[in-house]
Amino acid sequence: MILSLALPTIGGIDPYLFWGGLLVLAGAGAAFAIESATREIDAEAAADASLLEKFRSGVGDAADRRLERSGLAEAVRTKLEVVGAKMRPVEFFGIVALASVLFGVLGLFFAGSTALIAGILLPPVLAIIVLNRKVKQQRKAFSDQLPEMLQLLGGSLRAGMSFTQAMSAVGHESPPPAKEEIRKVLTENRLGRSFVESMRDVAHRMDSQDFEWVVSAVEVHEDVGGNLADVLDRVAQTIRARNRVRGQVRALSAEGRMSGHVMTALPPGVVLIMWVSNRPYIEELTTTSLGHKLIGVALLLLAMGSLWLRKMAAFKF
Repeated sequence: MILSLALPTIGGIDPYLFWGGLLVLAGAGAAFAIESATREIDAEAAADASLLEKFRSGVGDAADRRLERSGLAEAVRTKLEVVGAKMRPVEFFGIVALASVLFGVLGLFFAGSTALIAGILLPPVLAIIVLNRKVKQQRKAFSDQLPEMLQLLGGSLRAGMSFTQAMSAVGHESPPPAKEEIRKVLTENRLGRSFVESMRDVAHRMDSQDFEWVVSAVEVHEDVGGNLADVLDRVAQTIRARNRVRGQVRALSAEGRMSGHVMTALPPGVVLIMWVSNRPYIEELTTTSLGHKLIGVALLLLAMGSLWLRKMAAFKF
C-alpha cells in the first residue's frame, strides 16, 4: 500500500486533478521563463519589440540579477564554460526546475506522494552529478594534455615564432579541451586583454595548479625577459613527474575508492531486493511516520559515510 497524499477538495473537483493541473501550469510558467532567458533583444530591435517580448526579456534579466547576487551563478557559469555548454546559468536552473515539476507531476499521478517528492528531487540531484562529472573529466583531460601542450609551445618559440604565433599553433594542434581554452585566450587577446589575465582565468576555470605555474612563468618573462622555452620545458618535466606520482597514488588507493562505492550502494541495493522479494516487510518504512523518520536518518548517515570514505581515499599534493 502506497501512502496517499491528503489533498483538499476544491469545488467538488478531484484533488489530484486540480493540484496536478496547478503543477502543470507552474511547469508551463517555468518554460516561459526559460524562453525569456534565451531572448536577447539588441538595441535596434528593442525599439520595435512588443510588450510581451520586453516582459520576457525583463523576466530573464531579473532572474540573472537574482542569481548573480546569490553568488551561485558564477560557480555554475564556470562549470558550464568548462563543459562547453552554450547556455546561461538561468537557463540551466530553469531546465532543472521544469524537469522537477514534470517528474513530480508524473510521480504524483502514477505512484502517489512518495514518488512526488522523489520526482521533484531527482532532476536537481542528477543535474549536479552529471555536471560535476563532466567538469571533472574535462579538467583531467586538460591536465593530461598540459605537458604536450607546453612542449609544443616551447618548440614553437625555439623555431622563431612570437609568443602569439606559438599560442596560435598550440590552439590549432592541441586536442580538446586544451584547443578550446587556448582559442579563448587568443580571442580575448585580440580584443585587448593580456595573455597573463586570460591564462589565469583558464587556470581558475580548469582548477589547475600546474597551469598556474605556466602563467607565472609567462608573467615573469614579460617583466624581466629570459628564455621562456627552457622554462616551459622545465615546467613540463615537473608536470610529467607529478602526473606520474598522481597515477601511482590513484592505483594504490583504487581499492579504497571501490570499497567506498560498494558500501554506498549496498544499503539501497538491499532495500531494492527486499522491495521486489518481500514488499510487505519493507513497506513498514514507507507507510508509517516512524518509517519515514528512519529513512531520513538512514539517508543522512549514508551521505555522511559516503563523504567520509571519499575524503579518506582522496589525496592532494
